[in-house]
Amino acid sequence: MARQPFTLADLAQECVIETGCYRLHGPHPARTTGAKVFVPAALQARYPYNASAYVFLQQLRSAIREFGTLEFPGLPLNRSNHTIAMRSPREHGYSNNPYLTGECQHLHQDTPPYPTAFWLDEERRYFATWIVSAPGLQRYAQFTREHPGLSMNDVHRTLVPESLANGTGIVLNHSPGLLLLDNSEHSQLYHARTCRFEAITREPDYTHDAPMYAYNEIGLLHYLDTMDERRGEQDRDTAEQREIAAFMQAEQW
Repeated sequence: MARQPFTLADLAQECVIETGCYRLHGPHPARTTGAKVFVPAALQARYPYNASAYVFLQQLRSAIREFGTLEFPGLPLNRSNHTIAMRSPREHGYSNNPYLTGECQHLHQDTPPYPTAFWLDEERRYFATWIVSAPGLQRYAQFTREHPGLSMNDVHRTLVPESLANGTGIVLNHSPGLLLLDNSEHSQLYHARTCRFEAITREPDYTHDAPMYAYNEIGLLHYLDTMDERRGEQDRDTAEQREIAAFMQAEQW
């Protein structure tokens, strides 16, 4: 498939786009963040909407930086060159990667300033992604210093609902579609896997969850096979991988 350049303004000619979807306390008090692109069903099978996540990550760099989060609700999954498929932590018991085997994660950025993509093709029942602004990260750092004995799950039980209430956090990435997330200093957003605790309370013996496919250029080129020992060759596109490497080499931040 030939790559053709496009911008968010190009997508707006045929898609409904909502901006200012969330209100987060960030570098500026109570700023709005986030954009959503609603792709009509009739367009989803054609370019660029059927492209890999890396096409979106590259062509929409400026929009991701501007809005912090960029969502394509319900967009059908394209698995090409995913760096990892995160399932229930219990399904990753074989792995040495703690980011796969722990239920709740430390807040982090993946590989700044390069953005990250997350893609789901079905509802993620037990897990989601918690995203916070800089004040949310500061609160997290203070709280974990003051409560060193708490498990990470208990930290999330306290801080996730608190952040939703005070406007320093949002919870995304549990419904089908594509999410593009900025990892740069510009947006000052940090994220972590969190539990959907109500669902786990209802079914504490869960074993499986919908796979969440993650995409990251640095991860693809440098440590794809260490992210998950069972990543394998499936869904790899070596031609696209070469194109990604060339794009990154030419890119100026």
